[in-house]
Amino acid sequence: MTASARCGYIAARTEWIEELIDLQLAFNLGGGSPVAAALITNVLKNGGYRKHMDEVRLRLVRARREVVGLMEKLGIEPWIEPRGGFYIWSRMPNGIDASHVALSALSEKVVLAPGNLFSTSNSSSDFMRFNVAHSKDPKIWTVLRNIFAKM
Repeated sequence: MTASARCGYIAARTEWIEELIDLQLAFNLGGGSPVAAALITNVLKNGGYRKHMDEVRLRLVRARREVVGLMEKLGIEPWIEPRGGFYIWSRMPNGIDASHVALSALSEKVVLAPGNLFSTSNSSSDFMRFNVAHSKDPKIWTVLRNIFAKM
C-alpha cells in the first residue's frame, strides 16, 4: 500500500451509500482513480490490511514499552501510559521546562514536541509528547541525557 494512492473508503449504513456516492461525485468531478480504488478493494478483500495493521499494532506495543523504559532511566514520567497509538505524553523531571529541552535538542538536530505546542493555555510547560515510532533512535536519549546533566 502507498500513501500516493490517495484513495479511502467509508464504512456506512446501507441507506446512506447512494447519497455518499452523489456527494463524492460532486466533489471529485467524476470520481477518483479506478486503479487506486481497485488497489484498496483488493487490500480489504484479501485480509492483507488486517494482517498488516495487526503487525503495526504489535510493533507499536513493543516500541511503547521500550520508550517508556528509556524515559524512566532519565526520570521522565509517562503521564498516562496508553494502550495504543503513537504518542506518549510525559512529564519532565524536576519541573524542567520542556520548551528549553526542545530548543537545546534542536541545536543537536533532534526535534522534540514540548507540551505547550499543544496547549492553548500554555499550561503544559513540563510536558513532552514523544512519538514512539521515532523515539527509538538512540541519539534522542543521548541528547536528552546530556541536556539533563547540564540542568
